[in-house]
Amino acid sequence: MTVTLEQLADEIVETDILILGGGLAGCMAAIRAKEKNNLDVVVVEKAAIMRSGEAGHGVDHYPGLAHPKINAIDAEEYGRKRAGDLHPLVSTKLSVITAKNAFKPLALLEDIGVKIREEDGTFKVAPGRLKVLPRAIERQGLVKGDFVLIRAADLKIKLAAEVRKRGVRVFEHTMLTNLITKDGSVTGATAVNVRNGKFVVFKAKGVALTTGAMQSRIYSYPYATFPNNLFIGSSCPANLGSGAAAAYRAGARLINLEFVDVHVCALGWDFGPQGATMMGKMKNLAGEDLFEKYLRVTTQRGKGAFYPWGAYAFMPDMSKPEIDRNVISRHWDGVGEEAELYQHFSGANETPFVLKLMRDRGGLRKAPFELFPWLRGMPRGISGVMMDERGETSLKGLFVAGDIVGGLPAYAGPGAYVWGSRIADHLTEYVPDAKKPVLDGEQIMQVRAERDRVRAPLGRKDGVNPLELEDLVRKINTYYVGINKIEPRLERALELIKVLKERFVPTLMARNPHELMRALEVQDILDLSEIHAQTALIRTETRMPPHHYRVDYPEQDDMHWQKSIVIRRVAGEMKHTLETLA
Repeated sequence: MTVTLEQLADEIVETDILILGGGLAGCMAAIRAKEKNNLDVVVVEKAAIMRSGEAGHGVDHYPGLAHPKINAIDAEEYGRKRAGDLHPLVSTKLSVITAKNAFKPLALLEDIGVKIREEDGTFKVAPGRLKVLPRAIERQGLVKGDFVLIRAADLKIKLAAEVRKRGVRVFEHTMLTNLITKDGSVTGATAVNVRNGKFVVFKAKGVALTTGAMQSRIYSYPYATFPNNLFIGSSCPANLGSGAAAAYRAGARLINLEFVDVHVCALGWDFGPQGATMMGKMKNLAGEDLFEKYLRVTTQRGKGAFYPWGAYAFMPDMSKPEIDRNVISRHWDGVGEEAELYQHFSGANETPFVLKLMRDRGGLRKAPFELFPWLRGMPRGISGVMMDERGETSLKGLFVAGDIVGGLPAYAGPGAYVWGSRIADHLTEYVPDAKKPVLDGEQIMQVRAERDRVRAPLGRKDGVNPLELEDLVRKINTYYVGINKIEPRLERALELIKVLKERFVPTLMARNPHELMRALEVQDILDLSEIHAQTALIRTETRMPPHHYRVDYPEQDDMHWQKSIVIRRVAGEMKHTLETLA
């Protein structure tokens, strides 16, 4: 019996441009697409666009600024240096494009009412993070980057209002489940409404993935009890990497997924203390300043740490790191009032809860700051979906922007704005000549298989709780992958993940659409965890410790490994190549 699309879907939505993810990049892409051309644009967001994504809690600064008239920094030189710090894992070409265009989106933000300038019309530029990065890091030669202090606690509210004002159709509380492909192109996507359970099929001439990084729910947070431990983190808990997982399943190329994002944060403080750690000094119980103590070691190790202040806690080497054999705290001696004022400014505009917590505990200088390592997931910027200079992936018609992008230094907000605008420009050029998407034959089979997968947990009265399965896979990542990677443990992680996928995923149960969302999320987490462990096993060297440290291969091996691992799914199996980015 022939099955039609109408029989499979609760709702079919056809559009010119489909944007999956309503964070900074998604909102910017939608606004720009409507500005450039009178095309039909749809945004799909798992949460609500007025508070979704990494900027949902507000924004206090605009980083990565390089402009001759504002801070006398050449953008092209800055972009090259940013890429050079992370060589060979990022593209110099893409970094330069980002740096050269990073100033442009400020005009739009001001137009929609975001407070960017001071009362006298000037920008409040903070050079090198208020010159409070430790001198040891400065002498190491890392690119610090200037940023503009902005009052953008309501940034997402204003962006969301502008998206709707432009006539963009918005589908909120709707989760991407998979992409629909045809002859190597992406022609749409499947999604489920997490409030009413409706299975929705989107058809589009061009598709943008702007669903965020793989940072929130890959590793365990060990300082809280289940299930609260699953949703405590310094990143938006909704951004677990579902877009990257869907891109991988569709056949797109992903890059650098073997690295782990290691922060050093203050115990009990959640998000904000990483910034305070960066601005203060790290000392052990003997009162030794780790930045000065290990300057020679870090200089010999070279550039490249994603978060250099955190790397100092793992000195002098990964076999006997200071953080494992001492108590490390943040201290404020020698740090000026300007830096303290910045921390208060930051809290007021980006993390008000942390500001309240800090005040309740005696103020910034008196509050206790005992530091601990925090594994989040795969680092944004270098790890993600590969794209070209237009923002297009290896799948025709599929573009990416924001933290989902791989092979690019983490430019945070400006990177989202720049590439959100850039892919919108290319989509508005691509879409008018693209044929109207037709889903038949193979595409109907894709949709049918996806509907069956999506709805399966709702049909079970007894089975595995999705949150319990998520807790288990994240503990596997923590115990068997983590910071101290070694072949037998990585292989064991892969064995256990395979067991979870084959034995427990088929028994996942959901009593309502919200629990269904959790059942679908954990399947994405399992796919990404498997890739993470497999690529970590492939890279038989240590590079930028603690972000990739192999106990059995403790040295950096440039002769064989000065390349990126690029992965792609072929006939259901992960294939990899080693590539050098331009």
